[in-house]
Amino acid sequence: MRKWSILLVGVAALTAAPATSQMFSRGNGLVNDAAYALDREDWDRGAVLAKEALRSGELMPTNIPAAYNNYCIGLTGMGKYDEAMEACNKALEMRPRTWSFYNNRANIYFYLGQFDRALAEYYKAMTFSPGDDVLLQNIALTLRVRKTRNQQTPGAQEKTS
Repeated sequence: MRKWSILLVGVAALTAAPATSQMFSRGNGLVNDAAYALDREDWDRGAVLAKEALRSGELMPTNIPAAYNNYCIGLTGMGKYDEAMEACNKALEMRPRTWSFYNNRANIYFYLGQFDRALAEYYKAMTFSPGDDVLLQNIALTLRVRKTRNQQTPGAQEKTS
């Protein structure tokens, strides 16, 4: 598995919640190619390759959730949050005990400014990967950004789009 991060829009020098793209040793070249593109932060190419992998009909059933996860990551990087949420949800429907899928869904809520929802997802991920450094970092970052935003806008409520 590979780690990557997305730059947090609107908050200088902070990186948001690393997510995990997934690769496999054989038979899933498009999933691997998507992961390599995502590692290079080539969100468009990563999303296109992941979508192509899903459409190909050639994925092993056990790798379909990973392809949806990669698709989710690419779409999130492109700021297409509604579509990314759909892809994350499909991955979670197929493999509901995978911490990185919850992490990636939390990232979407984070970027939407829905910090309480993001925290709920990060904490859910912790039930499957207790004490994970990535999750602890994401929780700390989310709490810090939420606090900063609330201080900048007294009485501000989270967006509920």
